[in-house]
Amino acid sequence: MAMRISLTRAIRTAILGLALVLAVAPAASAQGTLSALQTDVDQIARRARPSVVTVFALRTEAVAKAAASAAPVPPRVRTRVGSGVAVDEHLVLTTASVVLEAERLLVSTANGLQVEAEIVGVDPVFNLALLSVPTLRLPPIRFAAARSARVGDWVISLGTSYNAQPTQSLGNVAQRHREPGQALLQLTNTVYPGNSGAAALNIHGELVGLVTGELGFPALSGGDADADRGPGGASFAMPVESLRPVLESLKTQGRVRHGYLGVKTLAASLESDREGGPSTPIGALVEGIIGGSPAQRVGLRPGDLIVAFDGERVETPDQLARWVLATPPGRTVTIVWVRREVGYNGAVVLNESPERVPAWLAGAGADPPEEPHKVAELDREIRRLSQELDRQRDATGSPPR
Repeated sequence: MAMRISLTRAIRTAILGLALVLAVAPAASAQGTLSALQTDVDQIARRARPSVVTVFALRTEAVAKAAASAAPVPPRVRTRVGSGVAVDEHLVLTTASVVLEAERLLVSTANGLQVEAEIVGVDPVFNLALLSVPTLRLPPIRFAAARSARVGDWVISLGTSYNAQPTQSLGNVAQRHREPGQALLQLTNTVYPGNSGAAALNIHGELVGLVTGELGFPALSGGDADADRGPGGASFAMPVESLRPVLESLKTQGRVRHGYLGVKTLAASLESDREGGPSTPIGALVEGIIGGSPAQRVGLRPGDLIVAFDGERVETPDQLARWVLATPPGRTVTIVWVRREVGYNGAVVLNESPERVPAWLAGAGADPPEEPHKVAELDREIRRLSQELDRQRDATGSPPR
């Protein structure tokens, strides 16, 4: 009887031990998988980090003086900080919103070098800018060539924050947004002020997109040096298949050729049935037609309501204008419109936009100002940035990764 009790206890102990092993094994396996994933991400980031740079855009701004003070107030230097990726030994790709209206541009590398940069080309429609850094030799980032990024793919974003600290985030492609002439990747990666122009990499360390904005802040343009907004949620990136043609145009021509329809439009909407309810946009109402334009050739007239462009529903004039500009000239597009409650459609070849540089871009990339006080202010800001970067390197014992 004593033997039977001892044997029963032994069996129970063995079963309990086996249960504990089975319970712990999945947790240990999961922990091992997470550790391996973190190691892989760190290795990818370490290899790609030398191709990611910090872009400083400096501009002097006048400061209003107090009414009681007669003393002149020195201008203030505003510094915008963004990210960029090396696409050639001497070329850096970033976003137009970082460099627009800058009077002086600086590029800082991961190993602490800092040089002045010049604008090769800029395009605000696609929000891209190409910078030249002839005194640097950067390792160009590899572009993904196998296939486009798909929903669910892992993405590692590498950039810099507004205070020039390296940032790194792991996420995935949540959605692909397709519009006429362009596409966007919506990522779950964390976005920091200053990440505009950051690299979006796949698991092979190849560039699958360039971070251009944050969900809720579609015009994210890098942070001011005194910004204090924290990291945000989902981000947007332009995929490489959209980047390539824009990059080539900026490199060879310094600009991008945009489509032209030749129509002036107004917003049109339906009022809500509920009192005080929001109105619903229903399309772009034609106000005028440019003679000899594609709009005239396709048969559009003043008073027509454009409701679709190249297979996509048009809701606002801004939407239509953006899609036309994003479509290369020479491409045939379909347009659907309504005239007196009768639907029409037609196909037409877009012309090239006559504006080489849009009016709202005028002044960007201009030569640095000659006024001595502005130059002095900019030089002081450059020295301050250099000292701050040196201080950060000394604090960590190594250059930023």
